[in-house]
Amino acid sequence: MSTGSISTVFDTSLFIPELRYGRLEPALGEMVTRAARAGCVSAHRLLRGTLATRERAGSTGIGKGAALPHARSVHVLEPCIVFARSKRGIEWDAPDGDPVRLVLLMLSPAELTAEMHVEWVARGAAVLRLQRQRQRLLDAGTFDAVAAVFGEALA
Repeated sequence: MSTGSISTVFDTSLFIPELRYGRLEPALGEMVTRAARAGCVSAHRLLRGTLATRERAGSTGIGKGAALPHARSVHVLEPCIVFARSKRGIEWDAPDGDPVRLVLLMLSPAELTAEMHVEWVARGAAVLRLQRQRQRLLDAGTFDAVAAVFGEALA
């Protein structure tokens, strides 16, 4: 099984230009609900619990205003990326202590091998690695502008 191209795992229905919630667990919930509405996730409450447990075990805040929560689960029907922003920032227990303004939720079905999931998450981290790319994601006014950053970084 392949994780597919960016266009098959990320579309307008999976883009949240401004998160409604300023706290970690509700923000993750909003993102998982969005994935469920897009048909990527079943049993979204169970997946929310899985992600919350993962955060308690160790933060997915990677620093520099970015977080990369991820899950490989039987509750994920197909690979998908949910991308969200928060202008005010969310306390995410990142190593540098900065609030998170960019969140890239990467979800994989259980059928995807652990190795493939880790490789896919690493590709997501590459999108958030460079300051120039993070700034472009913050400044992007449209889904197409966000998708262009993803497309360039994941090409």
